[in-house]
Amino acid sequence: MIRVASLLFVCLLAACRGSGVPVAPTPSPYFEAVSSRLELGGEVFAYADIDGDAEQASEFLLGLLRDAPELRGIGDVSRLHGASLARVLGLDRTRAIGLSSVVDGTRYRNRGFVYAAERTGLLQVWGDAPRELGTLAMAPFESDLVFEQQLDADELVALIRGLGELGIGMPPEALDAWLDAQRLDLTMRDVLEGLKTTVGVILSVDEGRNVWLPGQTFTFPHTSFIVAVDGVSELADSVARYAASEPFLRTRESNGWTIVSPAIRLPAPWNAYEPALMKHAESGRTYFVSSPAFLKECLASGGALATNASFQVASAGLPDTGNSFLYLSPRMTRVMHAALDKVIAAQGPAIQTQVARALLPDAGEPYAWILRNEPEGV
Repeated sequence: MIRVASLLFVCLLAACRGSGVPVAPTPSPYFEAVSSRLELGGEVFAYADIDGDAEQASEFLLGLLRDAPELRGIGDVSRLHGASLARVLGLDRTRAIGLSSVVDGTRYRNRGFVYAAERTGLLQVWGDAPRELGTLAMAPFESDLVFEQQLDADELVALIRGLGELGIGMPPEALDAWLDAQRLDLTMRDVLEGLKTTVGVILSVDEGRNVWLPGQTFTFPHTSFIVAVDGVSELADSVARYAASEPFLRTRESNGWTIVSPAIRLPAPWNAYEPALMKHAESGRTYFVSSPAFLKECLASGGALATNASFQVASAGLPDTGNSFLYLSPRMTRVMHAALDKVIAAQGPAIQTQVARALLPDAGEPYAWILRNEPEGV
């Protein structure tokens, strides 16, 4: 991972090159703010004052996409302008960036900081002040993936709209049609407007129990999961009302929970799961689960993952609060590499799989990452 981060940083430095006219060096006004959030004395320390250079950096990245069409996946970038892209993404407010990496035993401990005059665009999508990581508080000891993300839905919609106006992704008229389309007895605009939510995910993988996908030549390990979302109780209620009139779904109330689930057992191979949508009446939190039993296990766990040695190694030195968090167990990183190997074996090597391989943590090693909003950046 540090190799990838260092390469991206070097690319950014190349993009933010100056005019070539020699001038007397002057101290950067942002250096102290950035360096105070990094670790000095390690294997890597890099700092760049990019005040006024974000447009150049965006144009540089667009040039890479123009030269590597396999990486685009976003439509035609030939007519995009770096200044417009930087403005929509909020990069025009970025003033400096820094990166450090310190070896701790056999592991790298990496830190980065982006100094921004104002958080706009992409930097505003993940909410405001950092919070305690509630998903960790219900992660069982053997959890293989824990993810938590604050999300400002209004900012996300504005970002998608801004990119659409540049020809990237969904055009604005298609976005409005999607937001206003009637689904059940609500529209997505009803659900998303004003929504500031937290999304939490917990996965647990059973490598000794495989699930076969119809039409595919490979299997994947059985995975128990929960997806928790705050602030969407109206959507859960709408699903429950719909399910009451559907013969293949059933809605029931049990001990303060509204539970929507299939009325019949799923056909193979999906009969390994008992999916349900569950809303907790007191908190209003909505869960989509692989089975009610796994949610019950999570809620009763007391955050036992915190005592797991692999988690402790991966999360050492990380703060207790944040806006986004990810943990991958050694088993999960191994499963991810094995799945990528199967994709390559079935479809052949491609630049996308090479990029995916470079971005994955080392197989069999635990990994933890946290993002925090700060008054001066991220």
